[in-house]
Amino acid sequence: MITFPCSLVQQLRAVFRRALRLTNRDAGPDLLFAAGPDGLRVQAQNIHGAVQHHTPGDFAAEQIRLPFTFLTECEGPKAAPVTLEQESVSKTIAKWTDKRIPQLVQYDVTSGDIPVFPTIPPAMAENDSSLWSALAEATNTTDADSIRYATNCMQLRGEAGKIVATDSRQLLVQSGFNFPWEDDLLVPSRSLFPCRDLPSDGPLLIGRSDTWLTLQTGPWTFHLAIDKERRFPRTEDHIRRPEMAVTRLMIAPADAEFLCDAIERLPCDEDGLNQAVTVDLNGHVIVRAQAKDSKVPTELVLNRSSASGEDMVLAIDPTYLARAIKLGFRELCLYGPEVPVQASGENRAYVWAPLGVHGVIQPNSKAVRIDSADGHPPTCKAEATPPTRRKTTMAKSTKPQPQVAVDETASSNGNGNGSPNGAANATTAHGPVNGNGQPDAAGSTDLIEQADVLRSPLRTATTQVGDLIAALKQQKKATRTVQTALATLRQLEKVAL
Repeated sequence: MITFPCSLVQQLRAVFRRALRLTNRDAGPDLLFAAGPDGLRVQAQNIHGAVQHHTPGDFAAEQIRLPFTFLTECEGPKAAPVTLEQESVSKTIAKWTDKRIPQLVQYDVTSGDIPVFPTIPPAMAENDSSLWSALAEATNTTDADSIRYATNCMQLRGEAGKIVATDSRQLLVQSGFNFPWEDDLLVPSRSLFPCRDLPSDGPLLIGRSDTWLTLQTGPWTFHLAIDKERRFPRTEDHIRRPEMAVTRLMIAPADAEFLCDAIERLPCDEDGLNQAVTVDLNGHVIVRAQAKDSKVPTELVLNRSSASGEDMVLAIDPTYLARAIKLGFRELCLYGPEVPVQASGENRAYVWAPLGVHGVIQPNSKAVRIDSADGHPPTCKAEATPPTRRKTTMAKSTKPQPQVAVDETASSNGNGNGSPNGAANATTAHGPVNGNGQPDAAGSTDLIEQADVLRSPLRTATTQVGDLIAALKQQKKATRTVQTALATLRQLEKVAL
């Protein structure tokens, strides 16, 4: 008899499925529970890998096999005990309590020899916890649907101590690791590395055999199959030296937080096809976006960031820009508007291709401008007070709608802050007022422009509501047709009788 807490079952279920690359349709391999004086070991393996969890302790010597379905069926409080008993050679009984109700399930165990579990390689190198997070980020850079090259794998370069991953659109190179081999090997990516059920703060041991990559962290041991058949694309030519950059953009930490929060809510088309933003580095740092049906762009002005070198304007995919920021990169190296962008950092480089100069969004004096810091953009002669960001809820859209259109041609009194003095600086709830206390004509124009900006999204929402109503009417009509057919069949049955 073997007893352990239900919390162990929950951990095994989450980790085993990820490590062995199991889908919801896969039955999964048999489980082996091996208890003894050195603790309890739970093992499972298939062609993709082999996993073991070790719980220290003094247990009575016993081995019990169970089908993988046990992990999906056993549910209960984390501290509740689970008991396994070997009733016969082919039958095992599992007992636990679920919501105070005792559960007893009998499992049929297939006969046959237990597969030999892989052994630990003689050479294992220790790395800190950063290796685990590096493997997780490499996994997020691979392509699960790769065809020609092994872009569904991550490349571990032994002599260089690097982890390289690409999906043909982005490339992530991370270095500074200790690998106890000299050649390069490919390991298929899997959702194991981002798993939250694994320890992330302890050391990580790594080694390899001829067919397995072995990882040990905390109570877990993983043997992951090495891909020895496929080829990895050549990536060295895409990494350039930062000092060779034509333009270098330094993103301030506060601006990075602002941009990471705002970039995902910039305007874009509902069909998702127009997913380009413009990075404008002409004496200022501006990220510009515009939906196809919008008349004016929206600009994010990064006041605290700076660019050096030549002026440059280029269009890029905001997804990769946001990811570079989330990865902690604060320097972007630009080698030309048609050349891949490279985010550089200590022991890391992240590269992605721009979208070309044809996708560049041109500046507009009426652009909706949002500043990353209090104050005014350094390149504006005069500007209204930064807009208050409000959220507008619409069907199938969560993007915020900008509130104020900024006119860069507004006059200034020369006091250095772009705002006139005295009564001309007063405002009302309806916009700027003149010296007589009446709303200024420019304020009315701003309100009209704001209404014009909101008109297009409202039209889109109206169209979507109309489509939804049409679909509901069609569904109602189909339901009536089915009901009529059923009634006819019932009449035919009565006639037949």
